[in-house]
Amino acid sequence: MKGVPHLPAASSWGAFAALLFFAQIAATQQVETTVDAGFAALRYADTLSTTTVSITPRLFGDWNSISIDASGSYSQFTSGGSSVQGTISASRFISLRDRLAAELGGLAGGSSHNDGTRTGEILGNGRLHFGRSSGELFTGAAVGRACYGGSCPMLVLGELGVSFEVAPASAVLSVNPAMVSDSIRYADAQASFSWTSDQVEIGALFGHRFGDALTVLSADTRTWASVTASRWIIPRVALVASGGTYPIDPTQGFPGGRFVSLSVRVKTGILRRPRSSDTTPGAGIPDSVPSAAAIVDFRIDRARDGTVKFTANATGARLVEISGDFTRWDPLRMEENPAHPGAWSVALPIERGKYQMNIRINGGQWTVPPGLLTMADEFGGAVGLLVIE
Repeated sequence: MKGVPHLPAASSWGAFAALLFFAQIAATQQVETTVDAGFAALRYADTLSTTTVSITPRLFGDWNSISIDASGSYSQFTSGGSSVQGTISASRFISLRDRLAAELGGLAGGSSHNDGTRTGEILGNGRLHFGRSSGELFTGAAVGRACYGGSCPMLVLGELGVSFEVAPASAVLSVNPAMVSDSIRYADAQASFSWTSDQVEIGALFGHRFGDALTVLSADTRTWASVTASRWIIPRVALVASGGTYPIDPTQGFPGGRFVSLSVRVKTGILRRPRSSDTTPGAGIPDSVPSAAAIVDFRIDRARDGTVKFTANATGARLVEISGDFTRWDPLRMEENPAHPGAWSVALPIERGKYQMNIRINGGQWTVPPGLLTMADEFGGAVGLLVIE
């Protein structure tokens, strides 16, 4: 039995090893790990039906301009047999100019099945990102090889798309042309949508395939769609339900099909905020320097152009920084007004919504800004609740 829907192929146990490895050494600005355990009912190629029980760990790490994503899955089929899949990918972002960034990355993956069949895939990719006020335009290409059935054809993949974000909703539209060796050419057009609240996450995916008839079973399998919904029932534990259809994967030899799944997701990792020893690059203030000033006033003003201006009154400070989920928890330095010493400010484009944030002086401890409601996050830390209306 080959494949479980929506689990990218990766090098057998490689992703599991990567999860353990990175969980121990990662010193990132953000680390998040989850484990899903559940079952799925599958129908492959409209001819073969089965159910499976699976466990799927995932790790995501992000710091500065580098991100790593690793996941794996072990599946036991009720009809007999089992499979192991996984994938690991990494990206490095390079700022080129205002609102323009380059991304260089790679992906390695594979799968192993109890009947002895194996698949593998390795890709190198590059993208350009053009930032906009509520999303971005992106384009890119990838080159690599996929191995299955005793052959390793070359892959050439393209990408062109646009994303939109109006909190709490977002959408991504993309077109992905592909060439497998010199014999198969096709293009996938996809649209994905998501909506997120404090406790509920809903996502939908729609796609259509153009091109080589070898990549579909019949005319009615050129289009696919799926819906996923998750509900956090207690901190760190959620129920996840999904269902829909998915296409043939010509790069891995996986058949298309239909699925319905239900699982429990446990968030086992942490979101690590910057430590007191983390300083803004170039600030030149070590963590051993105590805060020589206190923030006596903190204001938040929304300008007509949609930006949000943060102002802190901290006379005697040499460095004032803020961080929050709107900065991906990267420290952001505020600027002191030369005409008004002790008045520090920074303006950011932030959409309306609820956020978490902290502030610190002279590279000291992160604290809740004065005037904001103090709340405990799920990892035991104290953060300020920021509401932008």
